[in-house]
Amino acid sequence: MLRNLTLEKAINIVRLSVALSFCWPLRASNSKTVIFGYRVMQICAAINISLLLLPTLYTVYLRSDVEIVSHCVAQAICEFQCIVQTIICFSKYDTLQRIIEELWSFIEEAQRYERDILHEYFARINVFYGGYIVAMYIIGFFGVIGTLFLPIVDLMFAEYPFDVNNRTLVSVIIRAQQIIACHQVCAHECMCLFSALLIWFTAARFECLIVELQSVADIRMLAPYIEKHLRLKRYAEEVADCFRFMVLFVIAVCTFVITICALAIVTNTPLIAKMLFVVVTASLLMHIYMYAWPADHMKEMSLKFSQCVYNLPWYEHTTRMQKNLLNVLIYQKPVILSISCLLPELSLRYYCSVNCINVRALFKGHVAPRLIL
Repeated sequence: MLRNLTLEKAINIVRLSVALSFCWPLRASNSKTVIFGYRVMQICAAINISLLLLPTLYTVYLRSDVEIVSHCVAQAICEFQCIVQTIICFSKYDTLQRIIEELWSFIEEAQRYERDILHEYFARINVFYGGYIVAMYIIGFFGVIGTLFLPIVDLMFAEYPFDVNNRTLVSVIIRAQQIIACHQVCAHECMCLFSALLIWFTAARFECLIVELQSVADIRMLAPYIEKHLRLKRYAEEVADCFRFMVLFVIAVCTFVITICALAIVTNTPLIAKMLFVVVTASLLMHIYMYAWPADHMKEMSLKFSQCVYNLPWYEHTTRMQKNLLNVLIYQKPVILSISCLLPELSLRYYCSVNCINVRALFKGHVAPRLIL
C-alpha cells in the first residue's frame, strides 16, 4: 500500500499526523479571517496542553512515590515540548507558510525526472516514518481511551486541587480534556516528521538541480543554474532556521533525561521507573535521529552541487570564465542545521557522538554501584 502512495497523499498523511498541533500552516489562498481563526486555535491548543501540564506538576509536588513521580516527570517533558514547539511554529508561521507554498508549487509543476527523484526519496523513508506515526497514535489511543474498556494502567497522571471523582460532569469534562491533550501530544511527537519532510524535500531539490546541471552542454549557460542554486540555498536555510531550536530543545531534554536515568540506576529506584526513563531516552534519541538523517543528506547534496560545477569542462574556456567559476566555488558552503555556540552541526556523526556519550553515562551509572559493593 505504501509503495502506491502518490507524492500528494504522502504529504497529506504527514499533514494529518500533525493536524492537532495546528503547526502545519494553511495555504496562502485562505482568507485572512480563516488564517486568524487558525492561529487562535494554535493558542488554544497550547493552553489546553498547559491545563494538563499544571496538574502533572502538581502531582509531582504532592506524591512521594518514586514510580509515580518518574512517570509524571516523563509526562511533563512531553507536555512542555508541545508548548515549546507551538510557540516556535506560531512565531515562524509566515516563514513556514512560504516554505509550504513553495513545496506545493514545486510538486504541481514537477517534471517527470523530478517526480522520479521525489518518489525515490519517499520510497526510502515511507515505511520507517509511516510506522512511527502508527506507533505514536496507537500508544496515545491505548494510553488514554484504552483504559475505558481494557484492563490496563492509566498512562495519564494528573491530580487537581479540587474534588473530581464525586462530580460526574467535572470528571467527564476533565477526561475529555485529557483525551484531546493526549492526542495533541501524539501530534507534536510527529512534528519531527514535518521537519524531516521539508528537509528531505530540500535535499531532493538539490539532487534535481544537479541532474539539470549535468545536462548543460554549454558552460556559458551556467548562470541560470547558479541563480537557481542560490534561491534553493536560501530556501534550505529558511527550513533549517524554522526547526533548529526544536532540535536544540530535544537534545537538551535528552541530556536531562539521561542524567535522571543515570541517577535512577545508581539509587534504589523501582525497576519500572528505570525502564520508563530508558524508554523516554530511546524515544528522544529516535526524535533526534529523525532530524539528523535528512539534515546529513541535505548537507551532502548541497556540497555535491559545487562538485558538479567543478566537474564541468571549465578548463576549456577563457581565463575570465575560469575566474567566475572559481568565485562561485569559493563561496559555496554546505547548508547545515546548527546554532552558534550551542549546536555545531546536526549530522549523523553528531548523532552517533551523542549516542556514545549517553550509553557511556548509562553504563557508568550501572557499573558504579556494583564497584562500590
